[in-house]
Parts: sequence; structure tokens; C-alpha cells
Amino acid sequence: MRLTPSLRTPGLLFASAFTLCAASAQGQTAPAPAPAAPAAAPAPAPAPAPAPAPAPAPAPAAEPAPAPAAVAAPANVPPAEPAPAASPAEATPAEETFPAAWFRIDSDGGLLQLWAGATHMFSDTIGLATDMYVNSLNLGEFDLGPSFLAGPMVITPMIGFQADWVNRRGNSLVPQLYVTGGPDPIYLEFWFQNYNNQVFDKGAASTAYFRFFIDYKVGKYFGFGPQVEATLGLNDAGKNANGDALASLPIGGNVMLSNYGKNNVLYFFAGYETQDTPNDKHLAGRLTFVHNF
Repeated sequence: MRLTPSLRTPGLLFASAFTLCAASAQGQTAPAPAPAAPAAAPAPAPAPAPAPAPAPAPAPAAEPAPAPAAVAAPANVPPAEPAPAASPAEATPAEETFPAAWFRIDSDGGLLQLWAGATHMFSDTIGLATDMYVNSLNLGEFDLGPSFLAGPMVITPMIGFQADWVNRRGNSLVPQLYVTGGPDPIYLEFWFQNYNNQVFDKGAASTAYFRFFIDYKVGKYFGFGPQVEATLGLNDAGKNANGDALASLPIGGNVMLSNYGKNNVLYFFAGYETQDTPNDKHLAGRLTFVHNF
């Protein structure tokens, strides 16, 4: 705990008040008559008789007490010391800092998805990243892993646990890798997610998901570029309706609205699903909003 100058102020005020009161009383009360001079102490040898003490002078009229600013401290009371000047650290406490954090909303073929995460930095280049993910069905996920800063790039390998809240069981173990960033005016993202659903259900689909886009930023508020995504079935249950291991491959473009308000980014993805779908509909896309704290 820091000792600030304010802790000494009450004592100084009390000493000043005492000084003022003493000086005021001294100025308003007439001094007592001077006592007669004492007789000389006897000496071994005869000494001349001491001169008679002079008659006391008449008491002067009491003068009004001077203004408090002109009152001098009595001789037997040392003057109060001024409070020491506060150091900059005491005058302005250091501002508390927090880990970098983010919040994300996605709307795509996986319905509504909500994300939130933060990174606790251990040094200028290494930190610990965590996040949580939920969707509008019944799944919730927690991810954990190191985060490495390599120049303008951020590399984050993670491991996640996904729960099925409705069926009250574990749903998947999810090894992941994310690479984001880039030198201006380039921004890119690469995702890899491996959903090992067979760990908790032998008959469940296990898949590997890839995402990559690279945007060229035109000015401060706008960027665009190509995007491709792929989903691979890692077992028979993970393949598409035609039995293809490449279950999904949408190809299209990405538009990035950077500085969409303070610390906000808005992404639009629209593409064409190149693999056959059960309803023969091939439009693919996503809306994403990200806020950085």
C-alpha cells in the first residue's frame, strides 16, 4: 500500500491550529510585571550590597492580535515542515491492464454461432489463448492453446472439448490450428479444425475442416479477396451423400469492412458449393461480426 501525502495533512492542520491559538492568546493578554531582581547569593568574602531593583515599568496596553498570516510561531515550537511533494507514481496510480479479448458472431450453414476469447501474454511473443464457442443447436466448446507472434502473423495451435448439452455427453475432441494477420495491406486467415467425434460415439462422423482467405485492404475501411473452404470426411459417416470424402468445397470471395465502428470488423463470404448437395442447391456463404476489446 502506498503512503500518500494526504496521510500527513491532519497532523499539520492540528499543529497549525495549535500555533494560531497560542499566538493569539499571547497577543491578547498583557504581560505580567517583571519580578524584582533576586538578592545576590552570599559569597565567602564580603560583597557590596546589590543595587535596588528598579520599579517595574507600567504594563503596555494590549495590542490587537495580528492577522493569522502574520503570526510567528513561538520560539519554543519548531515551525511545521511542509508536506513533501508527491512523486509521479503516487500522484497517478498505474492503470490496470487486461488481456486482449474478442467477441464474434457467425451465421452460416451451421446456424447461429457465438464465440468469445482472450489471450494472456507471457512475453512480447508468447501467450495463452482461450475461447468458448456455442451454436444455436445443442453444442458448446472450450478451446485452449499457446499463441505465438511471428512478425505480423499470429500462430495459434489449440485443443478443444465439445459438449452435447441436450444429450448430456461429450461430443468431440477438436485439435485446431489458426494462422492470422499479414503485412499491410494484406490480411489473411487459415483455419484447420479436426472434429474427432468417434472418441465419444463410434458411429459419429469425424471430419477435418479447412478455411483460407486473403484480403487486400483498399484504404482504411475496406478489403476484399478470394476464399475457399473444404470439409473432408475422415470416416464413412463423415462423407457426403454421394460417398465422397471431399464432403464440401465452396469457393468464392470475401469482403472485409475493417474499422466498422471502433475495434469492429464485418466479413461477408459468398461462394459456390462445388460438391453435390441433397437438394442440389449450391449457394454457400457466411456473415461474421468481430469486436476486439
